[in-house]
Amino acid sequence: MKPFTYERATSPTAAAAAERNRGARFIAGGTNLLDLMKLEIETPVHLIDVNGLTLDTI
Repeated sequence: MKPFTYERATSPTAAAAAERNRGARFIAGGTNLLDLMKLEIETPVHLIDVNGLTLDTI
């Protein structure tokens, strides 16, 4: 797995701003992104965790 940075989004606005980084990907429960990263099929440089955001705020 290639190195990456991790950020937990505190609001939808913060998540959208962080996603503007080239190579950023969203991650939340039920995703297989980490499995794809282990196989180096996906190689994001920055992960944004949106699991803590409620659906009514998005």
